[in-house]
Amino acid sequence: MGIDDVVDGVVGGTTWGLGVAMVAGAVLLVGKGGRPLAKRTIKGYLVLTERARELTAEATEQLQDIYAEARAEFEDSNGRSSDAPASSSQPAAAKPK
Repeated sequence: MGIDDVVDGVVGGTTWGLGVAMVAGAVLLVGKGGRPLAKRTIKGYLVLTERARELTAEATEQLQDIYAEARAEFEDSNGRSSDAPASSSQPAAAKPK
């Protein structure tokens, strides 16, 4: 389970949608003025979820950058790069002449 799965569960989950549906239903039961209030509530929900998705995407990108930097520093400190094969600890056999 990655960070994307956790974020999707929180931001894109059905819990939020059910909550908004319940609030909208309650507002409609209140009276004639309920429809505009329900629309504003839903619009507010959409704005909040869109902003939450943007913030999540930015945070994910920053974490990926930090990971890549740490990985590069780790590999540099070990004296090898990620695309170079690991050298064998045994010396190469001498060629016969």
